[in-house]
Amino acid sequence: MRKLLCLLVVVALLAPVSANAWWEKGHRLVAGIAWAHLTPVARENVKALLGTESMADVAAWADVDRPLETQTGNWHFTDIPGDKTTYDRDRDCPTQPGVKLGSYNDKVRDCATDRILFFEARIADPKLDPIDRATSLKFLIHLIGDIHQPFHASGVERGGNGIIVTAFGQPTCGSTAKCNLHAIWDGYLIDHAKLSDEDYLKYLEKDISKNPPTLGPNDPVLWTQESKVISDAAMVANNTNIDEEYYTANMPVIDQQLELAGVRLASVLNAAFTTPPVPFKPAPIDPTR
Repeated sequence: MRKLLCLLVVVALLAPVSANAWWEKGHRLVAGIAWAHLTPVARENVKALLGTESMADVAAWADVDRPLETQTGNWHFTDIPGDKTTYDRDRDCPTQPGVKLGSYNDKVRDCATDRILFFEARIADPKLDPIDRATSLKFLIHLIGDIHQPFHASGVERGGNGIIVTAFGQPTCGSTAKCNLHAIWDGYLIDHAKLSDEDYLKYLEKDISKNPPTLGPNDPVLWTQESKVISDAAMVANNTNIDEEYYTANMPVIDQQLELAGVRLASVLNAAFTTPPVPFKPAPIDPTR
């Protein structure tokens, strides 16, 4: 166990920051907002599945797990092409490895939009093993955050990863690697606000109470398309310097996306968890088999 934990820490430290949407801080903020908007019965269910861990504790787990289970990499984003703003499942969401398009096994695909629906169904199924449901909940918390990071819905230069920029005159942002537009939106602009998690959550919750977000239906397709439109508007050319003007113009959008992700995550969990948790009863073992 100790060796596994050390491996996970090393993997997390070595992973490029541009691979992780919202970085850890953004994901914790989304989880914190969601927790504040859960119904009492939904909170009971979340506690029953996560045990001593909070939603904020597990919010970035899927990024740590990602290098260890490489198929999950594509679950974190959906690539809508640069000249499109609507989602096309056959074009934008690849089939699982070895699965033929439209075949019997082609029921869930490897993009954020599809996987959100998949994990929604799993957490709501009380017949599933609690460990499976807990893993599904961790993924769901993370992926709903991911798809609200606008560049996780864009296929342009791999979600902006291929657009090299400077950040307030600096060539790196958050690491020793060259800064790119994706990393700017993942967390560098959030970090530039220089707010603690607690203060940032208070700020976002105050804004939610004053200006309740328009949620619409719990539909990841619509969320994906919203994010693509935002990423198109925030696109810059290679070698752009991300400055205070860009920060001032786009931080309200980032705040809006964090708020929407959190409140929508709460809405999904409230819909999935409508009854108190009950002890899991595994199916009896057939002694004749």
